[in-house]
Amino acid sequence: MGDLHPAEPSDLGIEMVPVALAGLRAELSEARALARELSGMAVEDADGSWCDQLEEEYHDVGVGHATMARQLARWRLNHPDAPGLDELAGLVAEVEPVRQALLHQLARLRCARGLSGSRVLPGSSEAKLLRNDPRWTFSDRQEDGARTLHLWQFGIAHLVAVVAAESPEGGVRTADAGDAVLARLQAEHPDHEIELLVWTPRSGCGGDRFERTVLFGSEEVPAHDVIDKLGAARFYRCVCQT
Repeated sequence: MGDLHPAEPSDLGIEMVPVALAGLRAELSEARALARELSGMAVEDADGSWCDQLEEEYHDVGVGHATMARQLARWRLNHPDAPGLDELAGLVAEVEPVRQALLHQLARLRCARGLSGSRVLPGSSEAKLLRNDPRWTFSDRQEDGARTLHLWQFGIAHLVAVVAAESPEGGVRTADAGDAVLARLQAEHPDHEIELLVWTPRSGCGGDRFERTVLFGSEEVPAHDVIDKLGAARFYRCVCQT
């Protein structure tokens, strides 16, 4: 991954496939080993500057991976029968899950040090809180109840809506009314793409819980990932910090 950096020529010759294969094998092996090392590391053993350096390096790897994926697509189009392309495609598909696993461990360590939300990676946009409404309603029906809404501007036309899972008065859960919640948000902000996170605030010594609404359901998002993405350590808390 590191050897296939976007600073290289944008259209490599097909003879570079063996070089790409060797580079990706080595980089994937290194990234997996680092992810395993980080997963077993306690916060007191983690060197903060080394973790920050790793995070920036693997942010760059993500950019390089996108370049490699585009190059692979060109090779497949122009040289569909070239040897090694199927193996290369398999390696390219493995890059992002390994990179995300490594970044997840780095976020866990930073979060446990109480530093979540304090860093904005190079090339990343800093989120801006547009709304903090403790009595937002997505429906005119009284039984649906009002709940807290945090609306974050992330990039030019992307909004992240963090909506409390329940109204203090009870009633329908946000996750069970995801379509109606998104429809109300879209009506209020018609020119933006909206990402909806259902937020269950911590109880006792636990951490906050977040679910992202997706087609036909939802998926849990680690709290420290949300905190880091939004720079929102003063609003949310991760179990790593408890």
